[in-house]
Amino acid sequence: MKRILNLSALTMTLVLSITACRPEKKELGPKANQVDGISTQWILSRVDQIDVNVQLAFVESDTLLNVTDAYIDGAPMEIGFDKTGAYTITPGAGSNLFKNTTGKWSFDNNEYPSYVVFDAASATENNMKLIRPVRPQDNFLVLKYNKICGGKRTVSYHLTFNRK
Repeated sequence: MKRILNLSALTMTLVLSITACRPEKKELGPKANQVDGISTQWILSRVDQIDVNVQLAFVESDTLLNVTDAYIDGAPMEIGFDKTGAYTITPGAGSNLFKNTTGKWSFDNNEYPSYVVFDAASATENNMKLIRPVRPQDNFLVLKYNKICGGKRTVSYHLTFNRK
């Protein structure tokens, strides 16, 4: 009988120790709003050039070269995104990559954006790929600009902006 009581006490101790060691479930909280994340002023801080025609590269980033010093020689451009869908570019180094200094912007998908679309359905429409999501707590916005020459992509740029 004493043996059964010891065994049941050991079983109870084991059960309590297993359930006591379970990690608490964590909640992620509300999903970050991408429109809120991009809606502010951004300053161009870094430019990386990618040679897309290199045949030996396994991934595009293998040919990435930081050209910030050569590209930004003076005051860098600033871009401001408004929640209403308007953008404004303050001229500076890098602003020549954008066709207009003002216009309308949108995401290709507001829930899970991949591209920022500038001046949609106009003659100057320009799509830039989002390299990473931009949430309200993020300090960086990274866009990919493809330079097209003769109908072919010759070089790409990763434009890194810092939140102002």
